[in-house]
Amino acid sequence: MVRGARSLIPLALALGLSLLSLSLPGCAYIAKQAEGQLKLLAGRVPIEDALEEVDFSPEERELLDWLPRIKTFGEDIVGLKPTRNYTTINPDFSGVIWNVSAAAPDRFLSHRYNYPVVGSLPYIGFWNKDDAKAEVVRLQSLGWETHMRTAGAYSTLGWFRDPLWRSMLAWDFERFVNTVLHELAHATLWLPGQGKFNESFASFLGDEATKLFLQHIEPEHPEYWADHMANEVDRAQYRAFMHRLVRRLEALYGAGLSRELVAAERERVLEEGRAAYGKLQWQNEAWSRALRKSRKMNNARLGQFRVYNTGMDDFERALARFDNNLAALIRAATEELPRAQRRGGRDWDPYKAIQQLSP
Repeated sequence: MVRGARSLIPLALALGLSLLSLSLPGCAYIAKQAEGQLKLLAGRVPIEDALEEVDFSPEERELLDWLPRIKTFGEDIVGLKPTRNYTTINPDFSGVIWNVSAAAPDRFLSHRYNYPVVGSLPYIGFWNKDDAKAEVVRLQSLGWETHMRTAGAYSTLGWFRDPLWRSMLAWDFERFVNTVLHELAHATLWLPGQGKFNESFASFLGDEATKLFLQHIEPEHPEYWADHMANEVDRAQYRAFMHRLVRRLEALYGAGLSRELVAAERERVLEEGRAAYGKLQWQNEAWSRALRKSRKMNNARLGQFRVYNTGMDDFERALARFDNNLAALIRAATEELPRAQRRGGRDWDPYKAIQQLSP
């Protein structure tokens, strides 16, 4: 199954920066996001209390029972940063966050948003769907292509004690495990202004940590490992296909054609892509629907494949240099990369840094 998008909502930090909000651009947005964050935090209760007081379904209780074990594995075995995240839950919050991204119609140029503390990112998040739609209209009026999607989790990078949402308990087991570990990865390493690298590295760490956890519990739950292996085949095929499609479009955008020719050629490339995707075989049929006709294909949507899951070969080679010891790689990355970024200045490349990282 295609995983739901993850999100960092940087302006949840507005709670800690509220005194500065009047001097910052977009303070109305900051105030609105802070209000949504307050509602989420105000409704959180310790999970052990919620288990006694809330009428959870058996499936929801099972995931909650797994949570401490997932976190302990991530922290003690994988080496992710111990946090108090996901020790509470908001049992009344079943919503989603709406992420909006935008790109130029004739090239992979993302519209960027500048945030306090975390720097520049190619997306913005909203608690309210109408607010997200209004941002889509604004961006389109300026000539940008847009993509609006939901996100079922996010991290405030340790600024707040992030709770679980009730809606997360409707997920399948692997998605739940991966999301918890992915968000712990964000809390472990975040390089300001390097959104593409941060998301890709967290995706890599989340995937690898999830695989290790499912291997760890395979003797008692072989069904989870079997499901993972089937999904792994589909996921790899999906990512490879989408990255090939993006590279083909990148070649088109760099060919020096007129904007009109680029538009016509892009539609041809996308239609050929849909046709080729429809011929692929899947372990789980849900993956076959990712490029169906009803799903809009444009640079804003496809640009996520230049943000998430990029540089995976670099990460895999780095892990191999550490003898496939994920904890050792994480320890070295969290120690070395922030220092290297401070030394490297504005032109510093985290992917080159990860290529040079070694025991």
